[in-house]
Amino acid sequence: MKMSAVILAGGKSSRMGQDKAFLKIGNRTIVEYQLQRLSPLFEELLLSTNLPEKFAHLGLETVQDFIPDRGPLVGIYSSLLKARYSHLFAIACDMPFISPGLITYMKEDCKDYDVTVPETERGLEPLHAIYSKTCLPVMKEYMDKKDGKGRVIEFFPEVKVRVVTREEISSIPGGNEAFLNFNTMEEYRKQVDSSQ
Repeated sequence: MKMSAVILAGGKSSRMGQDKAFLKIGNRTIVEYQLQRLSPLFEELLLSTNLPEKFAHLGLETVQDFIPDRGPLVGIYSSLLKARYSHLFAIACDMPFISPGLITYMKEDCKDYDVTVPETERGLEPLHAIYSKTCLPVMKEYMDKKDGKGRVIEFFPEVKVRVVTREEISSIPGGNEAFLNFNTMEEYRKQVDSSQ
């Protein structure tokens, strides 16, 4: 099934002190690294950012939040509105260790669901999930109630969700590593060092 994907790069990276998307893994920035991994898997790639000029060199179609600075839910919603296809894979820009096998597995079983989301020991991972355009009215209603704020998973009880279990994830090469992310320079250095 044809599908769109979006890299969510709209966060302020306040704990990091600089934009996570431009940190390097080897000789490429994280967002370039993600694009290389995602390109073969999707027919359309989008970038959610409120600073499109910073990413102009990538040649990607950018999506700006219809309400700025309200968090990833607004970024996902805005990207889903713009997406060419019925389903959108959304990933945070601080998750560089993409598992093509896991994404393919999720894509194969998402058609009958509004959201397909993995679950790790930390809970659901809504910033590594597939969203259907059927979510749009529910997301909009939820955002209107919360003034655009709120956690992504809070609208999940209102839609049909497929949870990809820890057991399923563990059976896929690179599955468990796909959710490694970082919020501080120390976490970033540790993860990059251990991946090389």
